[in-house]
Amino acid sequence: MDILFKNAAILTMCDDAPVLENGFVGVEGGFIRSVGRAEPEGAAARTIDCRGDILMPGLVNAHAHTAMCLMRGYADDYTLREWLFERVFPVEAGLGAAEIRAGAKLGFAEMIASGTTSVSDMYFHQPEVAALAAQIGMRASLCNGVVALDGRLDPNGRCFGELAALVRDFHGGGDGLVRADASIHAEYTSCPEAWEKETELALEHGLVLHLHLSETSAEHDGCIAKYGLTPARLFEKHGVFRAKTLAAHCVWLSGEDMDILAQNGVSAAHCPVSNLKLGSGIARVSEMLRRGVNVALGTDGCCSNNSHDLFEEIKLAALLAKGTGGDPTRLPAYEALRLATVGGAKAQGREGQIGRVKEGYQADLILLKTDSPSMCPVYSPASAAAYAAKGSDVRLTMVRGKILYENGEFTTIDIEKAVADARETARRILREHTG
Repeated sequence: MDILFKNAAILTMCDDAPVLENGFVGVEGGFIRSVGRAEPEGAAARTIDCRGDILMPGLVNAHAHTAMCLMRGYADDYTLREWLFERVFPVEAGLGAAEIRAGAKLGFAEMIASGTTSVSDMYFHQPEVAALAAQIGMRASLCNGVVALDGRLDPNGRCFGELAALVRDFHGGGDGLVRADASIHAEYTSCPEAWEKETELALEHGLVLHLHLSETSAEHDGCIAKYGLTPARLFEKHGVFRAKTLAAHCVWLSGEDMDILAQNGVSAAHCPVSNLKLGSGIARVSEMLRRGVNVALGTDGCCSNNSHDLFEEIKLAALLAKGTGGDPTRLPAYEALRLATVGGAKAQGREGQIGRVKEGYQADLILLKTDSPSMCPVYSPASAAAYAAKGSDVRLTMVRGKILYENGEFTTIDIEKAVADARETARRILREHTG
């Protein structure tokens, strides 16, 4: 085998054996070949003694705008509409492929160093980002959210053109690390023609359809005023949910909306940090889960978060569920971790491939150090990972059997250059938009 992890506290995310103490995991050819308490037979090219560290599936970021890390701290303390239309859209209009590549490289580095191994990213110049993800070894599902502002559907042809290029050059090819997603930015930024066209493209090519849904009360109520339907009911009426759909935010869903999502197999990407920072509200995650909705976690963009650390989202999701419900038993540690692993894998259409430490799954794994003051002692690996861990506690990140990060060092990213390029790009943005 290629790599053997030994003496690990394994969070498998498997219902039959959720935790294995002092366990072994064998990795070969990019896949998990063995999991158990007994050391597997055969020599390993490398053995990693975990010394009680927590080995778990890599985290899945189910909703991100990765390259927006270029605008980290640029537009704080605005409402969503002000933030989007007055601050963000003007900057984004001037971003070219070079700027997006610089931002995406920094964002991927931040994710990898904090334990994220797969991301659903909605942004621009995605063919270039796809090539970058493949080069780095990052697992990514990429889309460009279709808009129809002022009634003009994709006026420069960029959104549909990028999707065609992604499907042609990346989707379903190679080792499957990089995939294309279809996308509708949101109800309030698009039109029925866009919804129907993207849905047909998703069905034709077998793509996940990624969109924003009921993020704010203004969006939700505005849709009702305009169409007489909630965004969820409107999209269902137009057949959008015939495609495998990933809906970000879902803050203002009614109970009926949740049932619509569950009945149509729509996954919800909960983004608690971003939703709180923008004052958008708090998604009713416990109720969604109770009604049968698959829930994943996302960071959204660093302009509204301002971090890609999914461990922050895991803890906050659990605390919000408990606090808003007045019930400390809601969304316990292990279930909160499921949102960022099993739930994320299902949302991406990668169920049965990633999200668990299980034989036959792809070896997307992370190792959490337990010898730091904030992680010691460990009575429960699930508790430590959900409530105590931070991205900085990640010791090792592996995607499809390849180590991308270990002990503070990247193996596929020149981090000094990535930071320097992002800083220079940010300086240009600042000069152009602040004078």
